[in-house]
Amino acid sequence: MMRSVAGGLRRLLAAQHVPFRASSSASRAMSTTGQEPSFYQAVEIYFDEASALTKHNERLLDDIKEVDSLISFTFSIEGDKMDDQGRRVLTKIKAYRAQHSHHRLPCKGGIRYSPDVDADEVKALASLMTWKCAVVDVPFGGGKGGVVIDPRKMSERELEKVTRAYTLQLIRHNYIGPGVDVPAPDMGTGAREMAWIIDTYRGIRPDDVSGQGAVTGKPLEMGGIAGRTEATGLGVYFGLRDLCGHPEIMEKVGLPTGTKDKRIVVQGFGNVGYHTALFFQQRGGAHVIAIAERDGYIYNENGIDIPKLKQYFDANGSIMGFPAAESIVSCPRSLLLGDSCLTALLAVLRYSAAFHQCIAPLTHKHAHPYTSNAANGPLTPTADTILNSRGIVIVPDLYLNAGGVVVSYFEWLKNLSNVRFGRLNRRFDESRGQKIVDILKQTGVQITAEEENRIVRGASERDLAESGLEDTMSDSLVQILRQQAELEKETKTNVSLRVAAFVLAINKVANVRYKRGLVNPASSAI
Repeated sequence: MMRSVAGGLRRLLAAQHVPFRASSSASRAMSTTGQEPSFYQAVEIYFDEASALTKHNERLLDDIKEVDSLISFTFSIEGDKMDDQGRRVLTKIKAYRAQHSHHRLPCKGGIRYSPDVDADEVKALASLMTWKCAVVDVPFGGGKGGVVIDPRKMSERELEKVTRAYTLQLIRHNYIGPGVDVPAPDMGTGAREMAWIIDTYRGIRPDDVSGQGAVTGKPLEMGGIAGRTEATGLGVYFGLRDLCGHPEIMEKVGLPTGTKDKRIVVQGFGNVGYHTALFFQQRGGAHVIAIAERDGYIYNENGIDIPKLKQYFDANGSIMGFPAAESIVSCPRSLLLGDSCLTALLAVLRYSAAFHQCIAPLTHKHAHPYTSNAANGPLTPTADTILNSRGIVIVPDLYLNAGGVVVSYFEWLKNLSNVRFGRLNRRFDESRGQKIVDILKQTGVQITAEEENRIVRGASERDLAESGLEDTMSDSLVQILRQQAELEKETKTNVSLRVAAFVLAINKVANVRYKRGLVNPASSAI
């Protein structure tokens, strides 16, 4: 079953006695170049490390590791620039869509607009989406799309043309539809782009009665769901809040339980970073002492007022110069992994705005005791190994940033039913709550106005989406910790949360294939 890993990664893992089932391409990349593997190779390495601890046969594991399908195409749009004859310049654009696993349909995953996106990246992200959906029990296969443009250098009109042209290509190749493949926002895209996509799709497929579910992350007016915008950040908060409530885990890193008065460092102040920081401050009672962005970081040992920082950021386009904090022009990576001026501070959270933000040379001895990944693939395998060897608890992106796809799942369900959550039962629940309050008052029970409102108030769509997200994150963490305990009992070694999450996901995907009859159970032990 187990295959050796050549080069530096093998030696790093051997030092920790970690069994490893190597991807040949990934391990060769490490041994022949001496450099970190590519993003996709890194995902393969994480898969191989975890799959070595499962009881499925190697043929099945190789099958479910590979990306099922990938399309790439080039299309042209008329840009805003004119040539010498007054004609609009045609711009050729490269684009991709990957579907990692068809064990469950539809496939699900975002579309990112980036000048650096390539086939390797969308394959890696599609793979992560499969395992992410499995960990949090969202019944989708993983998918991902990418368009090779820099959205910051394009006008809104050009972006609309790109988005509609890309959608037409997806329709032509049957890579979009509520039962086939459901895109969502990612880096460089948002609700606006999803509105253009669904409008294009409905124009081509007007007879698809469930067509509104062909895309998630849409504006509310076009079938979106309340709570989607803050979902990933809220999921990060729920996941870390619950983990901070485990005495044995917190004892391991030398921290008291709970989030109150914890000091937090956040990398990135985009949508996820902002909402993560906001929820930790407002709900968790934590102090966000430092926030890093591309042009530097700000620091206040007493905590940063997140709503005021958001106002400043929206007005100025940068966190630098925020009057209620010290602005420091330095590498954000150094800050989060132990910049000399912050080594004495307690950091519980690390949010990375893009993958592979944490590379091996930066994981020095001052790394924080509790590192959490809210982006996709922020840690390279070598960095992950080094941090684990130093006893740092790493909360994996595979679990922690799943809030977005969880609430996207709720949006998809809403679109299939064509009715918003709460519409059928909210007033009934409020009427029943009011009757309870009336009876309590008649018996002489004193109830404050706030208490009465809490009893009477019916759940809105946002309340229900948040409740479902909280339940999902809490239940998934229980599953991961249970899997971790079982693996440590079997192997008699420490097993990271990342490995446990991957093993959990692999088992779920494999078992679906068994139940569907795609694999002969007799050929593989479970």
